[in-house]
Amino acid sequence: MLQYPGPGQLEVKVPFHRLATLVSIFAALLVAPLASATELKPFQAVYEARYGALEVTATRSLSGKAGNWRLDFQADSFFADINEYSRFLNRDGQLSPMHYEYRRTGLGRDRHTSLNFEPAEKRVVNLTNAKRTLENAPEKIQDKISYQLQLALDVAAGKEDLEYVVTDGKKLREYRFRIAGEETLKTPLGAVKAIKVQRVREEDDDRETNIWFAPAWDYALVKLEQEEDGETYQISLTELIIDGKNIDTP
Repeated sequence: MLQYPGPGQLEVKVPFHRLATLVSIFAALLVAPLASATELKPFQAVYEARYGALEVTATRSLSGKAGNWRLDFQADSFFADINEYSRFLNRDGQLSPMHYEYRRTGLGRDRHTSLNFEPAEKRVVNLTNAKRTLENAPEKIQDKISYQLQLALDVAAGKEDLEYVVTDGKKLREYRFRIAGEETLKTPLGAVKAIKVQRVREEDDDRETNIWFAPAWDYALVKLEQEEDGETYQISLTELIIDGKNIDTP
């Protein structure tokens, strides 16, 4: 849960915009475990995000079978609650979103986004705001969390072309990544070899985002770090269950 100063620590001031950044990064960049380059397995993962003294925990879970899947994300804290899910098809390692839902309360104004994907019509219907329905949608378009799982699938398949077009219900965004090598990380679940993936940004963007995937744990995201304005945000895996089996601590 989110840790906030108690009565004896009120001199510690938590900057509101930093808290909002931490939660938004947490919700946007977690990636799901998978079984192979094309196969998925149900899972439940718990992550902890940190910015200075702030801590947020969240749960991400994958359910479904026979190509029809649902990925859920939930983060609850004193300041904000976020619930997000994507329903999608998996065809030989290519994910096709069908429906996306996002709800956030707290951290300012509440937000709700609901999208239906209609690939045959090349359209993404915005059920929350019809004026933002997207016509002539690009092929292989993803929602804000299905692209994360597609990234993990592509890394597992050894692909180097890690580029994704994503809709958030307002506009299209392009995300690019590159493989940056391998490292051994120490985690609450033990030491594990991980593939390091780096977000590719514009030259004038001083942010740096690195993600580590563990092949031994079905390419689960083990760690994420983002540096921005001299500050570091970190997300770490603390618990993992894949297909009903616990990844045990040492």
